[in-house]
Amino acid sequence: MTRPIFLLTDFGTRDSFAGQMRAVMASVTPGVAIHDLTHEVEPFAIDEGAWQLEIALGVLPEDAVVCAVVDPGVGTGRRPLCVRDGGRTFVGPDNGLLSAAFAEATRERAMPGGSVVRLEHTDQAIELCSPQYWAQNLSATFHGRDIFAPVAAHVADGIDPRLLGTPLSEAVVLPACCGQPAKGAREIHGYVVHIDRFGNLITTVKATQLFPEFELRVGGTIVDRHVRTFANAPADAPFCYLDSSGYVAVAMNRASAADALHVRRGEPVAVAPR
Repeated sequence: MTRPIFLLTDFGTRDSFAGQMRAVMASVTPGVAIHDLTHEVEPFAIDEGAWQLEIALGVLPEDAVVCAVVDPGVGTGRRPLCVRDGGRTFVGPDNGLLSAAFAEATRERAMPGGSVVRLEHTDQAIELCSPQYWAQNLSATFHGRDIFAPVAAHVADGIDPRLLGTPLSEAVVLPACCGQPAKGAREIHGYVVHIDRFGNLITTVKATQLFPEFELRVGGTIVDRHVRTFANAPADAPFCYLDSSGYVAVAMNRASAADALHVRRGEPVAVAPR
């Protein structure tokens, strides 16, 4: 039995990029099950892609092969990577996108924005440098199709990852996604890491970091109404709720909070007690 592959990219669905990756995988390993996590990561937003992968871990099968591509450094010296985490395997660029595959202790040593971190186990991460497992004609701008897709398909078919390249003692890692205590103030600071298709603002502040009573500031607006679910709120005012991902979010009932508050992804947020 082949292992299932899960795709995460910033390619969108307008172009055939994601479809070409699926075609390559099917050619390398006929009959492999390929599933989409998302192709709607904001272009070049490595942090958002890493967050999307982080919140998906809880529902991924234990034998999942994840092929993730948000790769603004494609064709440069950044390394192609394969990371093993228990029974799961992650394939993608060494730019922090695969951070969820690393242990909490490893991520605690990473700097905000990502940094090169020494790994606990030298056989966990492998630099992909065995071209016999890549496409024959390698494009400088589409490693998703020509390196990551065929490698993921070979992994799904049962190849030993040690044949794919050279073990690494370090990799680029992002810290776990969470808010940060403010210096000199009793506040938690974060930012809008994702805006979903409903216009809800998902922040980096975890539900576990909240004060018993709090207010949230975003885009010049103070939001102090908290509800359990959308239908519990009036239709004309923003409110906070605990998103299914485990993070604090701002929404409006049957309206886009992003549009109403004129907020874009990356907007700073602050949570304070009240």
